[in-house]
Amino acid sequence: MKRVLGCIRRADERYHMVRPGDKVCVGVSGGKDSLLLLYGLKLYQMFSKVPYEVVGVMLDLGISGQDFGPVQAWADSIDVPLDIIKTDIGEIVFDVRKESHPCALCSKFRRGALNDAAVARGCNLVALGHNRDDVIETFFLSLIYESRLNTFGPVTYLGRKEVTVIRPLIFLPEKYALSTAKRLELPICKPNCPVAGQTKREDMKEVIRYFTRFVPNPEERFMNAIADTHKYGMWDRLRLPPRDIADMSENERIAYEQLTHRR
Repeated sequence: MKRVLGCIRRADERYHMVRPGDKVCVGVSGGKDSLLLLYGLKLYQMFSKVPYEVVGVMLDLGISGQDFGPVQAWADSIDVPLDIIKTDIGEIVFDVRKESHPCALCSKFRRGALNDAAVARGCNLVALGHNRDDVIETFFLSLIYESRLNTFGPVTYLGRKEVTVIRPLIFLPEKYALSTAKRLELPICKPNCPVAGQTKREDMKEVIRYFTRFVPNPEERFMNAIADTHKYGMWDRLRLPPRDIADMSENERIAYEQLTHRR
C-alpha cells in the first residue's frame, strides 16, 4: 500500500488535486482500481496536508443480478460511506439501443450518472481509478483510431456540473494495483459486462506488450513522454521564419497562421 499512497501523493502534489474542505466522490466500479482508490484516499487523509471528505458511489448497471453486498460490507469496515445506485444503463445500451460497440455510450451514461450522484451528495470532486496503463492505452487508442495525440487528463473541470474529475492513480502501474488488491483481499467484483475482454483497449494492451520485446520498461518511457509537457516537440511549437502573408495561397496562409498561433 506504500507505493499506492506514494503515487497518490505524487499526483496530488503535481496537479493540486485536493484542496482544503473538498468532498471527494469516488466512482466505485467494483474492480481492483476503484476499490484501491477508495481505500487509498481514506488512508491518504492521515498524511495529506489538507482536510477533505471521502464518499463512494457505485452504479448498478442492471446487467446481471450481481451481489454488491461484499463491497458494501467492506466499505463499512473502512468507515467510508458507500451508496449503491440502481440504474437501467445496461438495459438501454444492450437491450434498447442494441449497440454493436457499446463502450462509448455506456461510458457516457455512467459518467453522467456518477456526476449527478456526486452533485446530489455535495461533492465537488469526482475521483476515478484510472491507472498508468489506462493513460497509455488511451493514448494509443486515440493515436491509432482517431489519428490524434490525446489521452485523458489528471484533472478535468466540468463546468456544466461544477465538479472536477481527478485521477489520483495515474502514476500507479497496473501490476502493482493488481498485486496490492490481491494482498489486501479486496472484494473485487467479476466483470459482468457482455463485452468484457473483447474491446479495443485489450488490443492496446497487446500493442504495448509488443514494445517490451525491444525496450526495457516502455510503459515508464511512454508515461514520461505524456507527463513531461515541457519536452513536447510537436509541429505546433515550430519556430518559423516570418513570411509575407500576402504572397501565400489560401491553404498556405491557413497552415502558417495555425503554426504561428495567429488564428
